Amino acid sequence: MKKQITSTLLVTAVSFIIFTSFKKDSLVSSHVNQNDKAAVFHSLKSNYSTPVTITAVFDFSTFPDVFGTFTTSGALNISGDAEMAVGPNENGKRAHCVVTLIASDGTITIHQECQFATNPAEGRWEIVSGTGAYANLQGNGSLTMPPNTEAMEGVIY
Repeated sequence: MKKQITSTLLVTAVSFIIFTSFKKDSLVSSHVNQNDKAAVFHSLKSNYSTPVTITAVFDFSTFPDVFGTFTTSGALNISGDAEMAVGPNENGKRAHCVVTLIASDGTITIHQECQFATNPAEGRWEIVSGTGAYANLQGNGSLTMPPNTEAMEGVIY
């Protein structure tokens, strides 16, 4: 009987050690620097998406190439300078724009398709390329354009 209890305790102890020694790895380490989060996203599966808000404010006095600043929140928390090349169609009801966000650790290039039939104007956006920490970043979403502002809501993955 004593031998059976000892064996049971030994098996229980070994099982406890084995099962508590193996931890499931999380997708994003909690010690990742805020500015490095974009670099981590490229390693995640493409079906994993995280909400993001990107707000850019521009001075349109140099239209069609305008300059300003941007901030992000949600999955990315960065800010910096922004440039936008506006390409309106002949009647001015639609435009294709290229927005470049310039952060301290890289750039993000976004293509926008905009329509001006609503107030405020609205459209869609998609990240098409990036450099530095944002080299493999992907994302898309919807866009509203209150005066002097590009307000982008969507996801990155």
